[in-house]
Amino acid sequence: MKAIHWVRSRQEERELAFWLSIVSFDHRDHSFNNRIYFLYLILFFSVWVFVTLTFFASGGSILLSFINPGDPISAAMAIETLIIGIWNTISLRQSLKRSPVVFSEQDATLICQMPVNPRFVTLRWLLLPWLKSVIPISLLAIMLGFSLAEIALPGSGVSHLPEYAGYGFRAFLAIVPIHLGLFVMQWVVGIYGMQKSHQRRWLAGLFVIFSILITLFLLRLSQNKENAAQIPWNNLAMLILYPLQAGFGLGDVWVTLPISISISVIVLGFLYLVSGKFLLSQAAEETHALHTLNSALQFGFTSLGQQLKTKQKLGITRSPTRLPALVGEKVLIWKDILQSQRSFEILSLTNWVTILGLMISISFLSDLSSRALLFTIWVITTGKVSVIRLRSDLSCWVLVRQIPFSYKEFIKHDLFMSFFLTWILSLAGLGIGSILSGNPVSSLAYLIPGVTAGAAGMAAYDVIRRSRSDLLVDGLVPEIGAGGIILGLLFTGIPLSVHALFPGILWFSLAFLLSILLGIGAFYIASTAYRNIGHT
Repeated sequence: MKAIHWVRSRQEERELAFWLSIVSFDHRDHSFNNRIYFLYLILFFSVWVFVTLTFFASGGSILLSFINPGDPISAAMAIETLIIGIWNTISLRQSLKRSPVVFSEQDATLICQMPVNPRFVTLRWLLLPWLKSVIPISLLAIMLGFSLAEIALPGSGVSHLPEYAGYGFRAFLAIVPIHLGLFVMQWVVGIYGMQKSHQRRWLAGLFVIFSILITLFLLRLSQNKENAAQIPWNNLAMLILYPLQAGFGLGDVWVTLPISISISVIVLGFLYLVSGKFLLSQAAEETHALHTLNSALQFGFTSLGQQLKTKQKLGITRSPTRLPALVGEKVLIWKDILQSQRSFEILSLTNWVTILGLMISISFLSDLSSRALLFTIWVITTGKVSVIRLRSDLSCWVLVRQIPFSYKEFIKHDLFMSFFLTWILSLAGLGIGSILSGNPVSSLAYLIPGVTAGAAGMAAYDVIRRSRSDLLVDGLVPEIGAGGIILGLLFTGIPLSVHALFPGILWFSLAFLLSILLGIGAFYIASTAYRNIGHT
């Protein structure tokens, strides 16, 4: 057991060293100056976190007053209950999809193949994931506590600082044992699901539905006006709600804290019992890819991380894809649809929302400098979304180069979907902005197709011109660089400048013609560069 503890402690030490390296702290340096610097870091980040949470608490107090003006404590409980319920539901689903205990490739060799006690391994591997999970939840609770202090202590100064900090500390004490109990329960369910693999899908659906129902029930119960001065032992749901009430000032947190800790200890006992038949080798097989993905994202290998995420979505548990009988170049359209479905993430919508929001904002601005700044951001965002599909295809260079289609058709289909979405969202943004601002739709709408093609084509050209066939074979594809952004600004700035600086139908016709010609020219430049990959 000491050897297992030694291995795990070294992993935790490396994890801590990674984050400390961001602030240039070397944990191996035991000099006096380094220790003073570590003390300074603790004080600095403590003050910084406190000030940051206080800043957000001012907005939180407004939100609490808006949700429930007469009872901000109930509003704070509703927010905390909802956030915990959503987190618990998502985490339960993930625990039933794979092992909650994540092992690296080294763990699979050093530990999972050895005759070790799986109970000790499970409990030892619990600490670091729980600490990572509890930090954001506890910060949210502290912020809500500060928000309640903003309401209860209006205009509080330095003299009320201990009371102000006390609101956040009580909320922190209340939420930590609750989070620990729920986190351990997720591990209990996940490990039990591994032992009942033929029931895993049934367990996943059952527990997710059960978690949603419990969250809704607790959310409704948290708004019920009950006497919180006594612990309602006859109501199991209040074993969670009453500590939250006490943490937010409606009760004594020192009375509820032993109850919450006792429940967490009981759940830890369940984990100890269930993990007796935990198959470490199966867990290592399930989580090896996840550990590799986390390591790639942690150390900045975003392209590799995206490839691994896409591969994780494919597996023997998925039903075969029904491919339509498309002939010739039309199959490239279906390729784009499949790639979009398999690589879709909620965060991928950020760039598209940005494009829409920028065009909405343009309708409210009349001065050229402000519009030029927004269009600069629009060109950068358009370039980023335009090369996503292209970079994904270039990472499979050995296969892509053998596709029996012309280079022009390949580039056209790789850029078409992002071009079309950018065009539609930009037009929609101009239309929405016109409605909200009361101004007529800008004539910029006629230039959008051309300038979109120019920005997309130059972004693709920049990625292609810096691509080397020997690196593409290894899946190494360059990101869009400063050259692509500058060329995109040039190809979009010329027609937009003509339109902005020279009024009249003749100049507008010239701007429209320039946008179309430059858009087509950007496409041909990118196509020619793709044809020449490996020839220079």
